[in-house]
Amino acid sequence: MDASLETWCIALFSVFTWVNAGLPMYGEILSPNYPQAYPNEVDTSWHIEVPDGFGVHLYFTHLDLELSENCEYDFVQILSGGIQEGKLCGQRPRKSADSPIVAEFRVPYNKLQVTFKSDFSNEERFTGFAAYYVAEDVDECTEFLDVPCSHFCNNFIGGYFCSCPPEYFLYDDMKNCGVNCTGDVFTALEGEITSPNYPSPYPENSRCEYRIELEEGFQVVVTMRRDDFDVEPADADGSCQDNLVFVSRKQQYGPYCGHGFPGPLVIETGSNTLDVIFQTDLTGESKGWKLRYHGDPIPCPKEVKANSIWEPEKAKYVFKDVVKISCVDGFEIVQGSVGSTFFYSSCQSDGRWSSPDLECQRTCLLKASALMTFSPKGNWKKKHKKRSLCLYRCSGNGSWVNEVLGAELPECVPAYAFTDNMICAGERGVDSCQGDSGGALAVRDPQHRDDDHPRFYVAGLVSWGTKCGTYGVYTKVSRYLDWILKTMRENDGADDDQ
Repeated sequence: MDASLETWCIALFSVFTWVNAGLPMYGEILSPNYPQAYPNEVDTSWHIEVPDGFGVHLYFTHLDLELSENCEYDFVQILSGGIQEGKLCGQRPRKSADSPIVAEFRVPYNKLQVTFKSDFSNEERFTGFAAYYVAEDVDECTEFLDVPCSHFCNNFIGGYFCSCPPEYFLYDDMKNCGVNCTGDVFTALEGEITSPNYPSPYPENSRCEYRIELEEGFQVVVTMRRDDFDVEPADADGSCQDNLVFVSRKQQYGPYCGHGFPGPLVIETGSNTLDVIFQTDLTGESKGWKLRYHGDPIPCPKEVKANSIWEPEKAKYVFKDVVKISCVDGFEIVQGSVGSTFFYSSCQSDGRWSSPDLECQRTCLLKASALMTFSPKGNWKKKHKKRSLCLYRCSGNGSWVNEVLGAELPECVPAYAFTDNMICAGERGVDSCQGDSGGALAVRDPQHRDDDHPRFYVAGLVSWGTKCGTYGVYTKVSRYLDWILKTMRENDGADDDQ
């Protein structure tokens, strides 16, 4: 549908709606007993209401009231919204020979009140008044001090509508226009952003939102020039009704307003994203602003640890930089069970180095046999193939230290497990020795008390020992009684059969 045709359809529909609402478009008001003399002590009012979008034209064709100073006795009063539009008394001639009108009033509102009052006497038989009203179209675009539209106002019979310039849109209130300046995302590592229409005046009653979104590992840096910033200054309370705000992940910068940028000319946000928000109100006319931005790689701290060398040597390290960290002589990096004299570390997108916990540690030389193995906790254990015997740690001076033996390295000896199948017996100077293996350990039976004929039983068999004349380890015969008895039964009488 054509725009102009659509507008007329709206107008006609509006008129039909008002007529159907039952409000009159015209009417007549007469004083009591007109055209005869009006009675004494009259106090009556007429409330006129025409459809919305129309004003009221009230005119008098006859006026014959008692005349008094300031119309104190008998009068007709016209009120609009509680404000007096006029007060009439006496007689009035016609305004022209071609018109019956003797007095008239026009108000741009759709309601009007007419009040008639008379005092206690009407001795000269005044005949009162005759008045008529009609609904008149009001040009809302020109007849009010407050302009109803922010940009273009279009009047039609019984109403008006607002419209906007190109590239603007009409808000839901159907009165104010704004620009569609939200949703732009800037991903390039450098760029420029301006307010709408810059350097021409920016639109009023708008909210513009822009977003700078860079690759992780880069921070947004905003640069401003004072002369590139002209935004409506703060009001008497110090509030910026028109303002520019920057919001990063870490903090907010602004709001800023005024002639010349009032904030820092270089803003390092520390974030790879930045929201740029520009808000304007319904008043003011300034050229706006222009900013430039670029992506700056996130820096990593230079933390050269003791006994290490960084290559390459730089005053500042930033995102994606890689350094080789080498240990000086006598030191190495230990990762798990593996040692190395160097490692590589990279500056990450969060401003931290990879492998931050690695350090160059002093190297301990292994002076004993290969019985020492490295422990994940940084200790060394002196071990036999079967069992650990002593614990050493690497000291700061590069030597192995044991809590008991100090820096002295002991000799490793075989360690054997002692089980429940064994008996440990002997005392200093009394013991079995080499060559006694398999011999019996005889023990007197304590339940047999005949000292002339003592009884003994085999408690153990010589197995092994560490040193003759100290103690010996014997097989515990009681653990094998079931096997012994079983073997004897199986072999009982074997010699008789042969």
